[in-house]
Formats: sequence, structure tokens, C-alpha cells
Amino acid sequence: MDQHVANIGGVFIYSENPEVLAEWYGKHLGIAFEGIPDKSAFYTSYDYTDLATGKKASVAWSIIRSKNRPAFAKEKLYMINYRVFDAQKTADHLRSLGVEVKGLEVYPEGKFAWCSDAEGNQLELWEDTSMK
Repeated sequence: MDQHVANIGGVFIYSENPEVLAEWYGKHLGIAFEGIPDKSAFYTSYDYTDLATGKKASVAWSIIRSKNRPAFAKEKLYMINYRVFDAQKTADHLRSLGVEVKGLEVYPEGKFAWCSDAEGNQLELWEDTSMK
């Protein structure tokens, strides 16, 4: 069996009031978030060195206004981002198993695709191409 997931890429919590939720996480768990100017999203990251590759990497932790969640994730409150070795190969593998995979979109921070697990939980697949 091929290993596709390299690590957790990020956690995305959708909130009706991201500013209040970010403050809660700050007060209760000491997580210091940065916000974007319109306060529709707050984020932080945790840096680490990947043991397999020796490369510097980070895990994103974000709180995003609910209205900005992807259309296919409307029923869920969060989405787990998995850092994958090869987004195209992983998407092809999932499709071969009957999983509906949306996109393979390319952004400055990498390649992304989305799918759901067996219980309908939203997953984002991310190949970080920014550090290659």
C-alpha cells in the first residue's frame, strides 16, 4: 500500500463569529492568532522540521467565517487538511476507490483537492509546492 499522507497540513474551523472564537482560543488555550483586515479569518501556524525529509514545514490552524467555507462543506463545522506527497497521485488513487474528489487547484502555497471521508467529514489534500 502506498503512503499518501505525509502529515497534517492544517485544521480549519468554521465559525459564525471568528473573532470571538479566536479570542476564546487565546484566553483558554493560549493560541495567538493573526487576523486578516476584514476579520473574516484568523490563523496561526506551528513550524516543525519534517523528520522524513529534513525540510522545514508548518501546520496551519485557522478560524474562518462560516459564509466563506467551500460550497461542498456547508454541513460540517471543520475540515482537516492533510499534507500529501503528491496531490495528483493521491486524488487519482482515491478516485480509483470510488471517492469523489473535487479539483486539483494550484495556488502559490501548493496544489489542493477536496473529498469526504466515509462519514461525510470534509478533507482537504494539500501538496506543499512552495518549499520545493
